[in-house]
Amino acid sequence: MTKKGKLIAAMSGGVDSSVAAAHYVKLGYEVIGITLKLKSCDDTKEKVKSCCGVDDNIQARMAAKKLGIKHYFLDVREQFKEKILDYTWDEYTNGRTPNPCARCNYFLKFGALLDYADKVGADGVITGHYAVLERGEDGNTRLIRGDDDKKNQTYFLCLLEQEHLNRSYMPLGKLTKPEVREMAREFGLANADKTESQDACFGYKGETFTTTLSRRYDNVPPAGDIITEDGKVVGKHNGIHHFTIGQRKGHGVALGKPAYVIKIEKETNQVIVSTDSSRLMKTTLEAKGINWLQIPGDEFECTAQIRYNQKPMTAKVTRVGDTQANVEFYEEVRAITSGQTITMYEGGMVLAGGWIV
Repeated sequence: MTKKGKLIAAMSGGVDSSVAAAHYVKLGYEVIGITLKLKSCDDTKEKVKSCCGVDDNIQARMAAKKLGIKHYFLDVREQFKEKILDYTWDEYTNGRTPNPCARCNYFLKFGALLDYADKVGADGVITGHYAVLERGEDGNTRLIRGDDDKKNQTYFLCLLEQEHLNRSYMPLGKLTKPEVREMAREFGLANADKTESQDACFGYKGETFTTTLSRRYDNVPPAGDIITEDGKVVGKHNGIHHFTIGQRKGHGVALGKPAYVIKIEKETNQVIVSTDSSRLMKTTLEAKGINWLQIPGDEFECTAQIRYNQKPMTAKVTRVGDTQANVEFYEEVRAITSGQTITMYEGGMVLAGGWIV
């Protein structure tokens, strides 16, 4: 059979990426499986397979073997450290809450893989994201929410530019997770019923991502005070990197009713809490570093999402220059958090994505 073209398949070892690769093998493409090597076992505190991704690597290799395709590891450990881990730690230590997944998609899962595709003469990259890519007659590719609301991953893809999308292939956007697992069984993939991982790409079982990072870096934020809005000290903390806006548990403060983190002060090294949950509600935010896939105008109405699994809410967006915008929601939104991404939609189509100031 004559191959239709050559594609790189990002294979994490999970069922989604395996089925995505299988789909294009079945269609007659020459597919090469690539697993990103993000870290090594050399610096792990526990010499167990789950710490350095060995289990996932084995699953990826097994899936590639079953599909009859070549499989390689691409060493991106240095890029992962510089572009993802360093950035993430800097955000946490400055009192912001980062979104490393969105950044990793831009620099590694699409950036580094597309660079590799160029080196081997491949047309593009296959991923197992639950999103729909619609090729337009204007030569641009539209990024659209997948049919399964429980698996919408366009929020994490909002920073991808047209050059990424035009060379991307995402066959799972019209499917649900149970349907993907059934397809995996039909393909005879051993990971068809593999438990879905919710862990960060860098971390250890039994500890938080920030704890893992704090052991890696020397400039750990100092301990400080947890205070109320009127300045009363009600507790101590072991570093502002452990906190995020809206956090209700894990701060060790007992005020007779639930206390929420409403502000993190880098300058004073203080975490401010309140028992009034309405203090988390806001209607406006500023965004920067915006990646515009579509520009409806200098002022337009859309829906906007400020965290994963949050329902997009109607808002008015006013562009400020090429990469900034002011966003005003028509209803109050809970816990708008500096450092997170905001994704803007028109219907199910992604208009833009950027960073909350």
